[in-house]
Amino acid sequence: MKMDTNDNFTEPKAQLHLYRHGPSLAQTQYIPLAELSLQAVDNNYPKLLLIISIAVAVLITLAVSVFGIVNPNIPTSATLAILPICLLLAVIIIKLVHLKAQKIAYGVFEHELVFREGLFWVSTTALPYTRLQHVNLSQGPLERRYNLVSLKCFSAGSGVAEIDLPGLNADEAEHLRQHLLTKAGASHAQPSIQHAEPLTRPTPVHHNEDTPNG
Repeated sequence: MKMDTNDNFTEPKAQLHLYRHGPSLAQTQYIPLAELSLQAVDNNYPKLLLIISIAVAVLITLAVSVFGIVNPNIPTSATLAILPICLLLAVIIIKLVHLKAQKIAYGVFEHELVFREGLFWVSTTALPYTRLQHVNLSQGPLERRYNLVSLKCFSAGSGVAEIDLPGLNADEAEHLRQHLLTKAGASHAQPSIQHAEPLTRPTPVHHNEDTPNG
């Protein structure tokens, strides 16, 4: 008589948490985002945005003043009352723009590029080199005046830059671009550790036992 053992089995608990990239980490082993060593952009970038913001605020204030003076339907007293409010709002917006520019930071790590921005709503983006496909440098006329460029990183299958890092020194940005492309090329040449192979269940073993005839 032949007897087959039950095909159902339970994999060891340790195997369920082990992949090619290593064991899973406990929450206490995670690296807090606040502890990431990030560096700020060039000091000229906040200055540039400050100059642009002041120029725009002055133009808007002049436009409001001229419109109030030229338009006969608007009393002069109303125009004079609106101007202090416009100036106050302009000062607040200029200050916020300047602070936001100072908060932009980035970090070049072994396996990824990290970008952080935001004043009240902070956004942190990590782009692994395994996904990096293209790095572009752009420079406007005002940025050229302060020797600044913007670095844009594109990932696979995306037509929009996943990281748009402004305010970099032009000389250092080209070096950073070459470094990122080198890291991306090296990561693409090797099997990605980010995609672990699924665990394969061992083939069940059937034990055949012949019982002697009584």
